Amino acid sequence: MRNAIFWVVALLALLWNGFGLYDLYMTLTVNRDYLAQFPPEMLAMIEDFPEWRRLMWTTSVFLGVIAALMLLLRKPMAERVFWATAALMAIGFFGYDLPFGNGMQAYGTGGVIFSVILIAIQIALALYARWAARHGLLR
Repeated sequence: MRNAIFWVVALLALLWNGFGLYDLYMTLTVNRDYLAQFPPEMLAMIEDFPEWRRLMWTTSVFLGVIAALMLLLRKPMAERVFWATAALMAIGFFGYDLPFGNGMQAYGTGGVIFSVILIAIQIALALYARWAARHGLLR
C-alpha cells in the first residue's frame, strides 16, 4: 500500500508542477485567452517584474518539475530540490511581490492565500520526499 501511495503522490507532484510550467509558459508568452482570467493589476505587476524576479519565478517552476521527476525516479535529492523550489517561491512572493510589487492589490486576498498554499504544497512535498527516503522508497 505504501508503494501505491508513493506513486500516486509522485504523479500528482508531477502533474501539479507541470501545471505550474504550463502557467509560466502561457503567462510569459502573453496568451491573451489564458491571461483573461487574471485581474489587470496582477498582469501589470508581472509585466513590471524586474528581470531577476522573472528569472526567480522561472527557476522555481523548473525546479518544481525537476523535483517531481526526481521523486518519480526515486532519487533522495528530490527533497532538497523541493526545498529550493519552496525557498525561491517564498523569497519571490514575500521578498518582492508583497512589499515592492504591489502584491496585495495585484493578488487580492484569494491570490495571497493561493500563493501561500502553493508554497506550502512544495514544503509538504519536500517533507514527503524526506519521509519516503527514510522509509526506503527512494534510493
